[in-house]
Amino acid sequence: MNQPRYRRRNFFINKEYQGRTIFHYFLLILAGSILFSLVFSFFSSNTISIVYDDYHLKLGTTPGILLDRIFSAQWFFIVICGGAVILITLFLTHRVAGPFYRFEKSIDSMLEKNISLEIHLRKKDEGKDVAERLNRFNQMMAGHLSAMEAANNQIRELADNTGTPDGEKLNLIREKSQKLDALINEFTFNRQ
Repeated sequence: MNQPRYRRRNFFINKEYQGRTIFHYFLLILAGSILFSLVFSFFSSNTISIVYDDYHLKLGTTPGILLDRIFSAQWFFIVICGGAVILITLFLTHRVAGPFYRFEKSIDSMLEKNISLEIHLRKKDEGKDVAERLNRFNQMMAGHLSAMEAANNQIRELADNTGTPDGEKLNLIREKSQKLDALINEFTFNRQ
């Protein structure tokens, strides 16, 4: 049977988490660029470079000339690489934020006593182990509730088919069976 294909409808699922992660990755790239420039300047501090620029010959220390060139092109780096960092981080965080959103909705449903839902994640999403465990838990609970329901039905049948030798005990059995029914019926589950 083919699984339904999931498509992203909203790229920002958890705006706080995704925004914070994008900002941190952007800062990491920026810090790496600054660190690279500083290390390069340190190792080339005792050298001289000659640059021919716009029909002018310039002579200066290598770090000074190269840093001038790097900073003049820095706007391009910030725009292009910043956009790339934002897009890549957005897609990567979506693989985490999407499953967490699905887990939250499934757990909310479970708290409302509906354990009939199954968690389906996309092929490349994170958290498949957690989804599998939650699905197994729901199946186990549904099995137990089904067994309780079947036992309760048997109790009710016995109570109904047994004559009235001791009406007080029979009424007690019926009362307990009704309470068990009420507890079972609070849950929504796949009856097995």
